[in-house]
Amino acid sequence: MDAANDAELRELRARAYGPRADITNDRAAMRRLRELEAARRAELSAATAPAGPPVGAEEADAAPAEHLPTDAAPAVAARTGAPTADDGEPEWWQPDDETEEDARVGATASVPRRRRVLWALSVIASAAVAAGVTYALTGVAPVSASSGVPQTTTLHPTSATLVPQDFMGAIESTPVYDFYGLTLFLGEGGFGGPIGPDDACIIAVSTTDVPAIESFDGSSWSIDGPVYTGCSAGAFPATIEIPLRADVPAALGARFSGSRAIQFVLDGDRIGVFVDGG
Repeated sequence: MDAANDAELRELRARAYGPRADITNDRAAMRRLRELEAARRAELSAATAPAGPPVGAEEADAAPAEHLPTDAAPAVAARTGAPTADDGEPEWWQPDDETEEDARVGATASVPRRRRVLWALSVIASAAVAAGVTYALTGVAPVSASSGVPQTTTLHPTSATLVPQDFMGAIESTPVYDFYGLTLFLGEGGFGGPIGPDDACIIAVSTTDVPAIESFDGSSWSIDGPVYTGCSAGAFPATIEIPLRADVPAALGARFSGSRAIQFVLDGDRIGVFVDGG
């Protein structure tokens, strides 16, 4: 075979046996592939045949045609283990005379199709295993960011109580919120240290612990009850949680008797209230 035929044979074999086989419906290409493969086999046989008298034409013609292997059989058998003519094919394996070429085409093309399916399944399985390993190494089990407690009410800064500047870090002209004996206001950091320029803090004390402005001394003051503070940080809002224990204002304890805790969440100039009813 010359170089052109050799290159054509390689191309046709790639179309028949490669991962992107497309020769199934191309009768002319299949016929040409058989011709070139036959030429290649004859060429190899001539090169490797032992010295001796050539086989006569009569002897060659005497071989039963139904036992001659199809052109595609060696490639199919190598990949699938299907029986060949030399293995004694079962009757169902033999193509009808009228559809012999169709059977050869189907047998030749079935292997690439099966290989593509198996290859795709192996890729999917590998991806699933890799995803599982990746999640095991880097995955984070989800945790709900919300307690699921419904909001009870919303506070607006309508309190008549005045909070002196610098009391518990109160900012100048701070908005003030009253809620069943509690007074809430905005501070410059509470007890959490310095905060960013866009952050804010809310502070909650018993209303009875808020000093009068006219008597407040910023250099010396004290408080008897508990203090609750919380500051925002980036996207997280300022939030405080207060256990409903005996030290809360009496009005708050009576209003939410039987509840376990109350939460205040700052949102702009409003404060959302959430009560854990227990």
